[in-house]
Amino acid sequence: LYRSLGVREYWQYDPTSDYLAPPLQGLELHAGEYRRLPERVSSDGTPVLSSAVLGLELRLTTRGLRFRDPQTGEELSNLEETDDARRRERQARQAAETRLAQEAAARRQEAAARRQEAAAREAAEARIAELETLLRRQAGGDSD
Repeated sequence: LYRSLGVREYWQYDPTSDYLAPPLQGLELHAGEYRRLPERVSSDGTPVLSSAVLGLELRLTTRGLRFRDPQTGEELSNLEETDDARRRERQARQAAETRLAQEAAARRQEAAARRQEAAAREAAEARIAELETLLRRQAGGDSD
C-alpha cells in the first residue's frame, strides 16, 4: 500500500522491543522497493537513523524515541513535553493576569483613598475658613 502511494520513507518503532529488533527501523523506497536505512551510533552510544524526508534524526534514548535537527542539534519536544510547556505557559499567563487584576484593584483603592483624603481636606479647609470668619467677626465685634 505504501509503495503504491509513493511513500518515500516507512518507519517502525516498537517502544517495548517485543516485536522489532532493533526497536526502531526505517525503510526507504528505492526503485520501487523498500530498503532498510542504515543505523549508526552517536558518540554517546545512542542509535540514530536519518530521515531525508523529514530532515531529522530519529534517536532512541533513555526517554524513548526522540527527533533531533542535525543542523542545529536541537531536540524536538514530544507531545507530552509540548503539552506540559503549554500548561506551564497557561498557568504563568493566568498568574500574570491575576497579578495585573490585583494591581489594578490596588490602584483603584489608592485612587479612592486619595479622593477621600482630598474631600476630607476640603471639608477641613472649609471648616477652618468658617472658623476664621467667625473669629474675625468676634474680634471685630469686641473692638466696638
